[in-house]
Amino acid sequence: MGCEPEQGWREVEALLEAGVGELYTAAAAVVGVAGEVRWQGAAGRLSREPDSPSASLDTVFDLASLTKPLATALAVLLLAQADRVSLREPLRRWLPAPWLPPDKGELTLTQLLTHRGGLPAWRPLYAELLTAPAEKRPRLLPRLAAAVPLEHRPDTVTLYSDLGFMLLQGVVEEVAGLPLDEFCRRHLYEPLGLTVMGFTPRQRPGGDSYPFAATEPGLLPARPPAGEVHDENAWAAGGVAGHAGLFGTAREVFALVAALGRAWQGEAVGPLCPEWVRRFLTPPPGAARALGFDRPPPPPEQGAAGRYFSPASVGHLGFTGTSFWLEPATGQVVVLLTNRVHLGREDTGPIRAFRPRFHDAACRALGCAFGREEHPARCHSSKERRSRL
Repeated sequence: MGCEPEQGWREVEALLEAGVGELYTAAAAVVGVAGEVRWQGAAGRLSREPDSPSASLDTVFDLASLTKPLATALAVLLLAQADRVSLREPLRRWLPAPWLPPDKGELTLTQLLTHRGGLPAWRPLYAELLTAPAEKRPRLLPRLAAAVPLEHRPDTVTLYSDLGFMLLQGVVEEVAGLPLDEFCRRHLYEPLGLTVMGFTPRQRPGGDSYPFAATEPGLLPARPPAGEVHDENAWAAGGVAGHAGLFGTAREVFALVAALGRAWQGEAVGPLCPEWVRRFLTPPPGAARALGFDRPPPPPEQGAAGRYFSPASVGHLGFTGTSFWLEPATGQVVVLLTNRVHLGREDTGPIRAFRPRFHDAACRALGCAFGREEHPARCHSSKERRSRL
């Protein structure tokens, strides 16, 4: 007897509800294929306050490290496809010598995008940022990151690094002549019809009225718990950084990731060139990660993607409890946004266990919707890829 699509989606909804109070207070998720939404839902409340409004698909989440692929990496992609930067030329060509130390000068954008530049994972740069005048902080973060000594010789170790994406922010802003947030808004989000996704949401007209999912003050007691970026380094830099700072809704994250899937399949989607999207979603020789995007770990290890996304799939995770995963060949997308840090930032084990369970349930339900029970990520034919956003 075959599986029933409606039962599959009920299981996905029940799983999202089951995480409320245990893992997060607010969650929103969207599942679809080839740009068509097959299921979407929300659960919980914006904070743990008993009178807090209910979460919805309009809830705005701090996307945390989803900033890396969905802002910084795509900004580099747009500059590369416009022939304004080269992924293989040394960093000294793009950044000014006065603040770029010699040990960073020979790094390439490819090394930074794949976390193989030899930079450490993190440093508390916010402490020094907060001693500088507020007007100087936004452009200071890449310079502070550049001053941190390398931990490894480039191209010898893959070490996930916030600092590498701070340097990439510096490249984007130096080459484009625009702040990262403005460049992404003008050249990426607005052309794709995304009206909420962006940085520093409270500074926009009407931004104070957005329904924000609460996070927590963390290492900065004065920081508001909602509508301000949770990452300390990004917050101290004014809310815009190459590694964190992006906000968005589940629907708009789905729309952007689905656009990448459509471009990978050969469709020119807004500013996204298929050739360059394929290049960024494919690990270069010697790298385990794509350019700004994660890949599933090699078997038998199971990562966040779960059992049904193929080794060629891409995605990313955010510390606040956010994630997306994309199967480029089929356009299958699962977006899961939560505010898990609101209930405690230290224990990441529960959300790590939850993500693959949710992905598996969503993929099974999507497979049932197509009348197939096994490996739904690989089962969609070209005839099933007709609908578009």
